[in-house]
Amino acid sequence: MELLLLHEINAGTFARLYLAEVRGSGGLDRIVAVKILREQWNEQQDIVNRTRDEARLLGRLRHKNILRVEDLVEVDGQTAIIMEYVDGLDLKQLVDALHERRQRVPAKVALQITLEAASALEAAYFRVPTGLEGPLRVVHRDVKPSNIMLSTEGEVRVLDFGTARSSHIFRSAETGAMRFGSLKYMSPERREGDRGEHAGDVYALGLVLLELLRSEWLPLLPMDVGEHDEAIAQAIARLDQLGMPNVEWDLTLRQVLGQMLASEPSVRPTADQLVKLLRAFVEQCSGPVLDRFAHEVVQPLAQQVQGDRSGGALAGRRLMVNPLDSGRPSGPRPTPTRDPVTPRAEPRAEPRPEPRPERATARSRPPSRAPEPEADEEGGSGTALMVGAGLFTLVAGGIVVLALIGVGVWYAMSQPEAPPPPDVAADPGPVVPPPDPTPEVTGAPVKIEVTGASAQWIRLEAGGAAVVDVKKVADTAAPAGDYDLVIKLVGREPLRAALTLPAEGIVLSCAEDARSNLKCTGGKRPLTLRP
Repeated sequence: MELLLLHEINAGTFARLYLAEVRGSGGLDRIVAVKILREQWNEQQDIVNRTRDEARLLGRLRHKNILRVEDLVEVDGQTAIIMEYVDGLDLKQLVDALHERRQRVPAKVALQITLEAASALEAAYFRVPTGLEGPLRVVHRDVKPSNIMLSTEGEVRVLDFGTARSSHIFRSAETGAMRFGSLKYMSPERREGDRGEHAGDVYALGLVLLELLRSEWLPLLPMDVGEHDEAIAQAIARLDQLGMPNVEWDLTLRQVLGQMLASEPSVRPTADQLVKLLRAFVEQCSGPVLDRFAHEVVQPLAQQVQGDRSGGALAGRRLMVNPLDSGRPSGPRPTPTRDPVTPRAEPRAEPRPEPRPERATARSRPPSRAPEPEADEEGGSGTALMVGAGLFTLVAGGIVVLALIGVGVWYAMSQPEAPPPPDVAADPGPVVPPPDPTPEVTGAPVKIEVTGASAQWIRLEAGGAAVVDVKKVADTAAPAGDYDLVIKLVGREPLRAALTLPAEGIVLSCAEDARSNLKCTGGKRPLTLRP
């Protein structure tokens, strides 16, 4: 097989990505993307193995939303992956370009993109590939805007499974000494040292969705759980133009987004649950659809990107491609001295919110903002008209107006009402975590339960310090005295109220009222918690 390297698409820490033309044995030519490991890394066996693992893994993960790998080869003595070429933009490029033009990603487009990406994560973790007896349980571990591609035809691809972890038996690389992923999109548990589970991918995808709906990037979130949850709640509360048919659907979408970004992994939905929820939101959301958006917005921006591409060290070379031995390579496995996150492109001059991986596209240079068309104003001056003609025009106009009103009333009455939003607490619902152990605290008994809403945590605070800090249901004890009762609902800012705990204890049942506050009963008088 012969390979002609046309030009470099991207140059990263570990590999270079080229647009190439492949000529097969039958004489057929096709355009592909080729990821070629940099020469210095060919001596680092674990990096070589990781490149091979990515190719083998993607060879098993056949899904319309996962970048397709065609072959694992050796090019000019260097390990390389031949993969499909996707003509389009990644989400990082897309949001940056729209932000410069003071435009937004439409809500329905953001939900459709997230739905397709969630489908890729669902397939990677839950579906059983052909020829295997069980799912691979693949965890991507580096979901972020620059690893999600949108083609000019409206197709969504999840890229860069080089950092993925799975349960398959044909893995060669050993990653215990290396930390993989992009810090900003790491879930709280990963930032604390967790190796990366499925719930972490859902968290990262939730952050991508939140940023798409905002059409701007969030800063690095704080490590403290309380500060993290408050920052997320405030960002969700500031969202507007979600395109939902009514308030109930809008609140449900915000609740699901809050669950995806919960600091507690067990609160987050799984990818298969998320696919069902997002599909319901897309069906109800108003606004332009994905394929139209891709044709009108992505296509012209992608054409500009292609015009900006440069040559590259190997551009123009015609090379012979040799198959790689599929077995486990032998030899020493030195540990890298640095702590790489993920293969990323060399930084450009402009500021960037997250590192860049190698991928089958190039960084766009967004065009200058096009002038927005102004609405035409129509008007005119009257002329001397005959009285008879004026009366005729007036009567005819009245008949037309009455007819239009009748048609409008008929149309409004004939439209079906929006169905109720999905019950996120019941179907599909978040995974129910195991009960938390009750802390051994002496004092007055305290039992606080929230019904009809998803509580993330419940606290009794004294002087700003938490005396009682539990999840979901408080069934514990605390010294009698004055406290601040603080309850955090998923996707909402913390609600609080002053509480006096009597020596005999207290049992409170809390539920949301009509103003979205929490009203707690069971004490001497009702207690209302507000933001």
